[in-house]
Amino acid sequence: MVLSGPPGVGKTQFAAALARQCNVPIIATSLARWQARGHLGDLLNAMRSDFDKAKENAPCILFCDELDSFGDRNSFSADNKDYNTKVVNGFLEHLDGLDGREGVVVIGATNDVSRIDPAILRPGRLNRHVAIPLPTASDRVAMLQQMLGQKLAKRHHSNLIAATSGFSGADLAKVARDAKRIARRAKRDVAVADIIKSLPDMVAITGELRRALAVHEAGHTVAVIALDHGKFYGAMIIDHTRNDSETVPGGGAYFEVPNVGYRTVQTYRDRIAVLLAGIAAEEVFLGAVSDGAGSGPNSDLAQATRIATVLQSGMGMGNRLRHSLAKSDRDLETLRLHDPGVAIWVDDVLRIEFERAKQIIRSQQKLVEAIADELEAKGKVSADQVAKMAAKVNAPTRIATVA
Repeated sequence: MVLSGPPGVGKTQFAAALARQCNVPIIATSLARWQARGHLGDLLNAMRSDFDKAKENAPCILFCDELDSFGDRNSFSADNKDYNTKVVNGFLEHLDGLDGREGVVVIGATNDVSRIDPAILRPGRLNRHVAIPLPTASDRVAMLQQMLGQKLAKRHHSNLIAATSGFSGADLAKVARDAKRIARRAKRDVAVADIIKSLPDMVAITGELRRALAVHEAGHTVAVIALDHGKFYGAMIIDHTRNDSETVPGGGAYFEVPNVGYRTVQTYRDRIAVLLAGIAAEEVFLGAVSDGAGSGPNSDLAQATRIATVLQSGMGMGNRLRHSLAKSDRDLETLRLHDPGVAIWVDDVLRIEFERAKQIIRSQQKLVEAIADELEAKGKVSADQVAKMAAKVNAPTRIATVA
């Protein structure tokens, strides 16, 4: 199998825990370790040696870290294509087990599964994929409690959740170590104050920023309802955020679209309109757009740009039918940079859907304002509350895309 996820989420620990659970030895290796042995012949010999060692200790787990370092043979440059191809082919030969590897379970780990040669991931090789995401809010609290060996009062949970947004398991482990160190020097048990001291400084979200966040999430909410784009669950904004250089999401509007269903270009353009409705609401109500929608690969603008590019390059839902193999953000960005036709079409789609989102916001200003008021005052709003608010004003009206 292949384990994928951001750095620090516990991919290596997963493999080690699996070995302990199965009561079998684990051999940890990587392409970097094999390359450290010397030239190509030494690398291939080191690779064979680890597989032979695993077979001698079978049943056994062979764990190969940083699997994406093998690369994809379709993207190798001419300068080192022959060398890298031989490395990948050597690895494939061992995975196939032509000389037998019964009892050897091979587990690979990667931060980016899209960069791995498809032949490594095909059925019969590392065809099982387990994604390990960053821990959720409740996960982070539970992990801190386990690492500290004590319960944390619920009244502190909201602040801890906000302060650790985007943290991996490794990040949380460092917080726990630092808190224990503070308590140990004071010769007492760990207190919540020790944890807080080990976290980035927190600042309250108030005033103009809180209002902007409330308007932003209210915009997403109204667009989801107006376009009937999935099932809406609720929206929220946080009360505190970290005072550091990292961009921490200030809230969210939560909805779910079925994984399986009939989808047309309008379905995807509706999603783009929903994603852009946050900044559309800011522009309509506040007269300016803030920077929160365009920061990071999971931001509203990044997701909207990704969808628009794939519509044009991979789904035949743009103004041409030619298919591109580009899937990763890096490849999609390269495609936009080198193909002006794609870039122009994507820009047009984003502009049109942004204008449509603003039309939706203008047509439902009372509802947006009511939701924003509730979010600003209480920090959250449920689907039932939004339904009652909508009943008091004109029902949301669908506005179609204008080509």
